[in-house]
Amino acid sequence: MKTLDMTEGKPFVLMAKFSVPMLFANVLQLVYTLADAAIIGRMLGVSAFASVGATGNLYWLVFSMVLGVTHGFGAVFGQRFGAKDSGELGRSFSTAALLTVILGVATAFAGVILCAPSLTLLNTPPELMGGAVLYLSLMLGGMPITFAYNLLGSMLRSLGDSRTPLEAVILGTILNITLDFALVIPFGIGGVAVATLLAQVITCAYCADHLRGFEEARPKRQNLSAESAKPLLLLGLPSGLRNVVIGVGGLIVQNYVNGYGANFVAGIAAAIRMHHLLFIAGGALEASCAAFVAQNFGAGKFERVKSGVATALKLMLLSSVVIAAFTLAFRRELLSLFIAGEPGQVAAVLDIGQRQLAILALGLPVLYLLVLYRAALQGIGKSFIPMLSGFLECVARIFSVTLATRVLGVWGVYLADPAAWVPTAALLITAYLIEYRKILRQFEKT
Repeated sequence: MKTLDMTEGKPFVLMAKFSVPMLFANVLQLVYTLADAAIIGRMLGVSAFASVGATGNLYWLVFSMVLGVTHGFGAVFGQRFGAKDSGELGRSFSTAALLTVILGVATAFAGVILCAPSLTLLNTPPELMGGAVLYLSLMLGGMPITFAYNLLGSMLRSLGDSRTPLEAVILGTILNITLDFALVIPFGIGGVAVATLLAQVITCAYCADHLRGFEEARPKRQNLSAESAKPLLLLGLPSGLRNVVIGVGGLIVQNYVNGYGANFVAGIAAAIRMHHLLFIAGGALEASCAAFVAQNFGAGKFERVKSGVATALKLMLLSSVVIAAFTLAFRRELLSLFIAGEPGQVAAVLDIGQRQLAILALGLPVLYLLVLYRAALQGIGKSFIPMLSGFLECVARIFSVTLATRVLGVWGVYLADPAAWVPTAALLITAYLIEYRKILRQFEKT
């Protein structure tokens, strides 16, 4: 496998080289996520699509926790790689692998047990419960696979390798879509969930095979270290907790969404699915910025940290404006990919989805700023403010649906996400500027 040392060379060239494969990988991951949704909506109908949509925020709560933990681990890996500390990098890899096994099994066990009670608590419409429980219990039961895949991806990206995850996703996407068509008719919603998990197994195997060529990435019992676990947990657990807290806000929004009926659930679900597509460039640039900052911070090259963040900022703002404009122009056509059925019902669902997607697109530049500065803070080893930002985002989202809906009605639901992004982005930008100045002052004293 090839690594990419981001401590030397022009930030734009390095970040572009890293981001482009990540961008294609994110697109392909969304292709098979959107393929799941389109296959369910078109082959099984609006009711089945709404059933899966009703699980969206609950599944995202768990999945985003996985992402937060593994991204936190990745920041530690990047710092060790940038510092050229191969011994500690190997210990961090092995220790993170053990932690991932423990967390994956515990998450799956708790998720399957709490699946049905959680959906009931969220006031999921009775006609959607059967399909929602089936789909969610299968996806949560597969969390060890999801944990493993995201850990392997974090390992590769921390070493500057964004090409191997792209190749793995290409393979997984082809398999996932093929299995979707093979399993959806005989097994319905459950077949689509199984197809996704099987695709993740293949991507795991592919990434693990490539990491075998990097000596430090081979798990070794003698590398397990309580001392190495400390920085991993100090960055990983707050990141995971932050995403859980954000997810709780999403669950409260979902509770309000469910109260408006199945058509509203389907419309919001379609918009959220498409919103994930809006974030593809942001996700790639976020990962690129995180790797660049972590490696250069580990190497003690603080001016390069500053220039890397500035470069990422320009790329983030440009891409978010272009993507938002495209989405606003073609939002009905994009949403139509998911929905088929009785014309009157389809029209109602699309009207709801269009309004939600327009609001999300207009807030996209703010969301991109949020993830950029959150990644920069994690890259320099700061976990408290990113964790605190999750609480702020949760509170703002709850405020919108519980109070704004009293004045604005359903628009309080539509505005819940952007209303949370604005104060959160402001907090993270301010915190990054303060922390960076502190680091420079400490460096100048030494």
